[in-house]
Amino acid sequence: MKKILGFLLGIAAFTFYSCTDDNENLSDSAIDIAIEDASFETSSNELYEEVDEVADYATSALDVSGGRILFRGGKRFGDCVTVTEDEATSTKTIDFGEEGCEGRDGRVRTGKIIITHEGERDVPGFKRTITLEDFTVDGTEIEGVRVMTYVSGTDTEKEYNATLTGGKITFEDGSSATREADHTRIATQDEDGEKIQVVHYGTATGVNFDGLTYENVIDETTPILTLSACREEGFFAPVSGILSINVEGESEKVIDFGDGTCDNMVTITQDGVSEEVEIDPKQKRRRRFRNRG
Repeated sequence: MKKILGFLLGIAAFTFYSCTDDNENLSDSAIDIAIEDASFETSSNELYEEVDEVADYATSALDVSGGRILFRGGKRFGDCVTVTEDEATSTKTIDFGEEGCEGRDGRVRTGKIIITHEGERDVPGFKRTITLEDFTVDGTEIEGVRVMTYVSGTDTEKEYNATLTGGKITFEDGSSATREADHTRIATQDEDGEKIQVVHYGTATGVNFDGLTYENVIDETTPILTLSACREEGFFAPVSGILSINVEGESEKVIDFGDGTCDNMVTITQDGVSEEVEIDPKQKRRRRFRNRG
């Protein structure tokens, strides 16, 4: 009798352990979906940061030589960029051309970024409106109107309220997702106008690649931090901060970008279960999930 009882208890313990062990890990499909969602948010922020960075240069890091505006800072966006200014309308047009222009970072950009300024620079309320015209980065098309309103800052640190309307990202395979956003963006530059880091927080909404609505939230107490030094090493993911992802019909995912290390590793928590995974910030190997949820 004792042997039978011990055997049954052993089975019960094994069953309990197995269930507990299974519950300690997200399923493969849940991980794949979470990676796609986190990668999309990361790549979206990174691509629109491209736009903001050009605007930063156009606003504060340009010289005029022989009637033509030139980028300072080591030809940041390539020698083939053409920049023109209409003083009457306070508008600068940055043209990367139809064939594309390769920047110092190895990225190829095409199309135009049109920037209109309102007010006096570095005075609260100063506004720049950024409109994209056939603009692409490495074949990914970026659309939308970006409005940056200056809040406060110093010579090397600027805080803006950054909004995006009519945002859309389209990959070379034709897949696309929409985006509206309202963030606080704090960019830090060195004395030469080179960006060192960006901190941002706020909300973004839209429809993802699978046709599902989403709302992504970054709390002010746990802002997202990206470092230029990491990008130069080929790591495009943020290095710290917490992102909450809420997709239609799915439970919330919380993404922790880490402790400041340059890598593409994040910790995903969903339904009380956490998993460390590697995301794909540039979404070169993006997968499609037709049966989510």
